[in-house]
Amino acid sequence: MSKGFTLVEMLVVIAVTAIIAVIGVSSLANVNTSKAVDIEVEKVVTLITKARSLTMAAKDNVVYGIHFEAKKVVLFKGSTYSAGTSTNQSQPLNAEVKISATALTGGGAEVVFKKLTGATSQSGTITLAAVRKVSQTKVITILGTGIAYGN
Repeated sequence: MSKGFTLVEMLVVIAVTAIIAVIGVSSLANVNTSKAVDIEVEKVVTLITKARSLTMAAKDNVVYGIHFEAKKVVLFKGSTYSAGTSTNQSQPLNAEVKISATALTGGGAEVVFKKLTGATSQSGTITLAAVRKVSQTKVITILGTGIAYGN
């Protein structure tokens, strides 16, 4: 009687190991994507809060706003967004995340804050989604008071 493993036994062990590895890697990728969406929501909320704070502080005696695009968010000076302005602060989103929907009062893709109060006429929601798994979304809500938060 010989001792050792047969070729069939070795192939079964390799196949089971490969299946476990694929499941593990897939689960890890979903966790990373979910974390990327969460992190980008926090970054966007922070930028919105910064624009509101700058406006309330009357920095440079102007109002500030936020412009939303599919792959970036821009903090701008003044009551209207202009793409080429040197004072714009652009914040690109993680390559795995995009802005999938913008639903602001009055339409458009900008939120501008009012001096002293920090309120906005462009309240509404901004939805961020994973690029490869669009069902994985988070919503940022911007209230009429100018306060923003993510779910």
